[in-house]
Amino acid sequence: MTINVGLIGYGYWGKNILRNLKNFTNINNIYCLDHLNYKNTKKIFFYKNEKLFFKTPIDVFIVATPTRTHLRFLKKCLKLNKHVCVTKPVFKNLKQLNSIDKKFYNLDKIFADHTYIYHPSIIFIKNLIKNNVLGKIIYFDSERISFGKFYEDNDVIDDLAIHDLYLLDYFFPNDKFTYSRKSVSKNFGNKIYFSNIALRSKKNLFVNIKVNWFSPFKSRRIIIAGEKKTVVFDDTLTDEKVKIYKKGIKMKNFKKQKTWEYRIGGMEVPYISPKESLNIMLQNFFKFSSGNKVPTNFNHIKRVFKLHALVKK
Repeated sequence: MTINVGLIGYGYWGKNILRNLKNFTNINNIYCLDHLNYKNTKKIFFYKNEKLFFKTPIDVFIVATPTRTHLRFLKKCLKLNKHVCVTKPVFKNLKQLNSIDKKFYNLDKIFADHTYIYHPSIIFIKNLIKNNVLGKIIYFDSERISFGKFYEDNDVIDDLAIHDLYLLDYFFPNDKFTYSRKSVSKNFGNKIYFSNIALRSKKNLFVNIKVNWFSPFKSRRIIIAGEKKTVVFDDTLTDEKVKIYKKGIKMKNFKKQKTWEYRIGGMEVPYISPKESLNIMLQNFFKFSSGNKVPTNFNHIKRVFKLHALVKK
């Protein structure tokens, strides 16, 4: 069965989405809504008029517009009772989420474009944690820094740290974070462009997140340390994105004195499929629209924004 897809927003991320949509054989037509003029091509039709766009025979929607417009378009899609995929951050804040939670019965049609959750390397790490390969997790340390891009309706926490907040929910679904401390720096029009975020869970998992829009180089690196092994994910590398280190430390009491035993092992680089996570995400969205369960549903979004509220307070 073929479907018609409505893409709302044809900016940087919208163009990446359309590039992937072109390769799906189950898509009949793609209808794009954007404020700029673009030429129609085979099976791709552009609209500037919002009323005409929403009258087209669209089966599922993808919202890839600035965050400030998400709620408005989300409401339009839900009123049509259509499945809708929304790019991150899905909402501006928890208050927005709560407002829609009270008004619509079909929130189970909302899917979050939390693309990293569909990254082959992240799925691999999830299985390491699930199967206790790393042992008890001690800390999660993330660094997301680059030179821009600044956004009018988001700060660096909404833009970059949101990735780590939704990954924490994905990696540790049964862990509850009750403590947060952050430091921020404002500049360039009173924008929060730099932040260090510290979280601690009831299971004593320590989390450190560093995000920065004003760095001369780009870094997208996560370290998850367990008592048995430590895994490092570096998304800036073209290959060998995941490395597993067989290193550990144990504290022992010897003749009433504390001593530390260091275990220094090798390093393993597993083979992981290089398939694009955005493509996998879209595959899962279409399966979701057919009734399949996914990890980025509305319940997941609610948990993420409760954590987001804890960080932002």
